[in-house]
Amino acid sequence: MSRTLRQDYRATDFQQLSKLICSHPLMKITTPEEQQMHLQKLRTPEYRTKCVMRASLDDIALGINLYKLQLSTDKPLASKSQTISFAPTAPTSAKPPSATPFIKVLLRTTPLVVLFERPSMTAELDSDEGRLVLADNQRYAELLAGTDKSLRTVDADTQTVTALKKSRLVNTESLCTAQVGSYVSNFEMFDTYKDLEASTKSVQVQGEQQMQVTTYKVGGVDQFEAINRLPSFRLALMLTMRILASNVFEPQQRRFRNMTPPDPFAEDVQFKYRLRLLWRLSPPSSSPHVRQAVTAVSFCPQNGDIMAVSYGVYTYSQLSSVPRRGYVYVWNIKNPVNPERCYNYRVPVVTLQFSPTAPQLLAIGLHNGNVEVRDISQPEQPPLAKSQRSSSPHFEPVTAIQWIPRSDGDVSLGGDYADITPFLAASLSGAVTKYQLINSPHLLGFEQQRFQRTEFELEGITLQRPAQRAPLLANRHPQCLELLLDPLQADLYYVLSDEGTLYKCSTNYPLQHLELRQVHESPAVCMDFSPWSPKLYLTCGSDWCIRIWLAGIISPVITLLHHLSPVHCARWSRTHSTILVSLSHSTVDIWDLRYSTLKPVSSTTIDAKICYTTFRFAHCGRSLAVGNEAGHLLMLAFEDMPFPPHFQYRQLKRAIYKALNLEPTLQQQVKSVGYFGYPRGEKLTTMQ
Repeated sequence: MSRTLRQDYRATDFQQLSKLICSHPLMKITTPEEQQMHLQKLRTPEYRTKCVMRASLDDIALGINLYKLQLSTDKPLASKSQTISFAPTAPTSAKPPSATPFIKVLLRTTPLVVLFERPSMTAELDSDEGRLVLADNQRYAELLAGTDKSLRTVDADTQTVTALKKSRLVNTESLCTAQVGSYVSNFEMFDTYKDLEASTKSVQVQGEQQMQVTTYKVGGVDQFEAINRLPSFRLALMLTMRILASNVFEPQQRRFRNMTPPDPFAEDVQFKYRLRLLWRLSPPSSSPHVRQAVTAVSFCPQNGDIMAVSYGVYTYSQLSSVPRRGYVYVWNIKNPVNPERCYNYRVPVVTLQFSPTAPQLLAIGLHNGNVEVRDISQPEQPPLAKSQRSSSPHFEPVTAIQWIPRSDGDVSLGGDYADITPFLAASLSGAVTKYQLINSPHLLGFEQQRFQRTEFELEGITLQRPAQRAPLLANRHPQCLELLLDPLQADLYYVLSDEGTLYKCSTNYPLQHLELRQVHESPAVCMDFSPWSPKLYLTCGSDWCIRIWLAGIISPVITLLHHLSPVHCARWSRTHSTILVSLSHSTVDIWDLRYSTLKPVSSTTIDAKICYTTFRFAHCGRSLAVGNEAGHLLMLAFEDMPFPPHFQYRQLKRAIYKALNLEPTLQQQVKSVGYFGYPRGEKLTTMQ
């Protein structure tokens, strides 16, 4: 929209600007040759130094974008009464366009302007300049001494923003070495080594490898041994070995701690039920002829990274050829190379168990029938308490230990042992002894049970062996091989014997059992309750079978038989209700009741020439510690496993009903039991 303006509005300014533009040399050039010559002249350095526009970039950009000045010299000046219109008009084709003036802006770098400069006032002390500066400073201090205008100065170190990577003191001159011969007599050598006694020792490095170390004694005292006995040095050494071991076993340690769970959204999911070897804990003895078998494994209930392993004799036929010594090593997954606690015994160690209420206490059962309790938090201290022959006169090996809750009849002396619960120990003599810690170096123990051999047919399975013509009276007591607590009732416990029988007992009724059942035809060695059912449990034995039992039903619900070899150990999975793991002579088998009860879904063999002894689940349930007769403890991880079902009990019940489709009578008995899970459907996580 155009608007009219009076002619006298800024008319004088427009006239002056028009005269300046018309008098410009570019406006007087008519031919292109002259215009090109003037452009070349403008490009000369002399002209560029004279014609400099003092304007900022913002002013130039604002003037170019907002204003466009078009002036015409052909039209005469309008009269005072004439109006000026700023509306755009279409140009005529007959008249050529007038020359458009332009402004050339040249940007160039200005000279560097130093606003403030303070040169360095430091000098090297060892140089001549430094000595002059030092003398200057002293003279200045003397002049200011005794006047009121003295300056307070403080000596302090300063540093620039950029950190110095290397100080001047590190730059030393290169050392020149040269071989120079010298004469030393025998008398001088004798005087030098008079007080030094050299001794060579072999240090075990990474299992079977050894390194020879030569040490010298001064005055008969080994300085290294004195330093090694310091608790601070042992602690620093243990932490250093943990850091070094993490550089090698960091991926395996992350897998053991369940820090890399399987991805449920992966596209290439395969259920292979395989076991992967994470690491191998080396045996205590470096000699290949001395084999100390792994007899028991126990994880600390409060810290799953710590495990205690006992070493002794597993095959008693080789007892005469194997040195009768035992070891208890406490391992930490932060250092899979060296154990952090080592305890040596003159007899083989058979079993051990951590205390659930005081996790630093470890109960140890020995081959000669003795039982002792150690505090692993104090490695230099002797055992906390030992059993004595007056209260436990049995000389047979202790096969199982279980810590039990305190009852009303237990003696409590208060003090440091007020919260520590007693424990039960089963031995091959057929007796179960109850021990309790008191304010004494000896354990307070008394006989809880004493079993007698059976001479009649029992409930459970039917034996296929002929009856004996005359009873053998050499030993009237069966051997106790396993001891397990009831998951719900604190006073109940179960004992397996070499006759294949299962005894159900109570701590409230000593010297008598509540129930007796025949579960195997040969010795029964292991028993485990399902984490999702307090009534469902399994047993395994030397008759090659794994039998699953349900409380309230006399006969076994499911019988698993695959290898024609004894089953050393079998336990329920802690992550899947239908999966269980068994250990035979040379394989680790994984069974899944959902798919098959005739054969395992996978069998893993590691070190096929070495027999397996026992195994334990880690707290997360995705790792496995397997021991063998060579003394190796294999840490295995479950890989390519199916995802745990959301309703574990429902999946377990469905798998049992599916396995009993061909036995309608037994299936009806299972249905008559009703709900056999936990009252609120939870899972028992404290079982080992």
